[in-house]
Amino acid sequence: MPVSAHARGHLVRYGRPQPICDGRYAIDVTLLEPVQQRKGRRRAAQVAVIVAGLALVGGVGWGVWLLVEWVAAHWMVIGGTVALVLVVAGLMAGRRETRCRGCGHW
Repeated sequence: MPVSAHARGHLVRYGRPQPICDGRYAIDVTLLEPVQQRKGRRRAAQVAVIVAGLALVGGVGWGVWLLVEWVAAHWMVIGGTVALVLVVAGLMAGRRETRCRGCGHW
């Protein structure tokens, strides 16, 4: 009995050995043909994944480029805002010691 075909589920049936001549035998074996895979859909899916990946990389690159251009165009405003925030934070840090240590009033 062909064990590998049986293990794969391809063996349909087999017959008893029939003597032919010169000590040789013949066995009738019926196997299932393997199912043909559709390569067209697989190729189309691969192309779709590649195109989607390239579009994603292009979109992220374009977004980074837009961010760099915006920062380059507004660097003075951004720097001024950061400086203002640092000044206000420094002033607020200096006001911590203005409470009365005894009763806690301002």
